[in-house]
Amino acid sequence: MKNYDAYIFDFDYTLADATDPVVDSFTYALEKMNLKKATRQDIINTIGIPIGESYTILTGDDSEEGINLFKKYQKEKSDKITVPNTVFIGGARNVLETLKNRGKKVGIVSSRWGQRINDVFENLGCRELIDFIIGTEHVENYKPNPEGLFKMIEMMKCESPIYIGDSYIDAKAAQNANIDFVGVTTGTTSRKNLESYPHVAVLDNLEELLEI
Repeated sequence: MKNYDAYIFDFDYTLADATDPVVDSFTYALEKMNLKKATRQDIINTIGIPIGESYTILTGDDSEEGINLFKKYQKEKSDKITVPNTVFIGGARNVLETLKNRGKKVGIVSSRWGQRINDVFENLGCRELIDFIIGTEHVENYKPNPEGLFKMIEMMKCESPIYIGDSYIDAKAAQNANIDFVGVTTGTTSRKNLESYPHVAVLDNLEELLEI
C-alpha cells in the first residue's frame, strides 16, 4: 500500500451532513419561484451536484434566468441556516485530527461554495484541520472534471495524494485526475456503483480510512 502524503476529501456526505439546511433552502427557493415542491429525497439525491444542475434536475428548467433566480433564493436562505446546522458525519473529526497528527496534508475539493465550507469549519472550531479548500468559486469546471483536484495537488505540492468521496462523481473525478480513490457509502451512491470505478477501497465508515 502506498504511503499517501496528502488526503483530499469531498465535503457533503463524506465529512459533513448538511441535509436539513440543503432541503430547507431548496424548498424555500422553489416556493419563492412558485414552482412545484420537490420531495425531500429528490433534493437529497442532488446533494454533491452543483446548484444550477440540481435545479435543472428538480424542475426540468435549464434556462440561465431560472438557474440564476434559484441560486439567488437558495443562497438567501442558506446564508442563514447552513453553517449552524451542519455537523460532522460519524468519526470524521477524529479522522482529520489523526491525519494532521500524522503530518499529512489535508484538503477539500467540493461542488459546494468553498467559503461556506470554510465557515462551517470555523463554526465547528476546527478550521486548522484543513490546509486548503477548493469550492465552486475556485474552478471553471466542476467535478467530475479534474480541474479542482489538479489545483489542490499543485497547492499542496504533494507527491502521493488520495481522494476520498461518497459519490460516483467523486470516483469519476479521481479517475480523470489519475489519482487513487477511496469511496465511502455514507452518501447516496451505492457500494456497487462506487466499486464499479477504480478504487483502493470502499468503506462503510470513514474511520476505516486510518487503516489504509
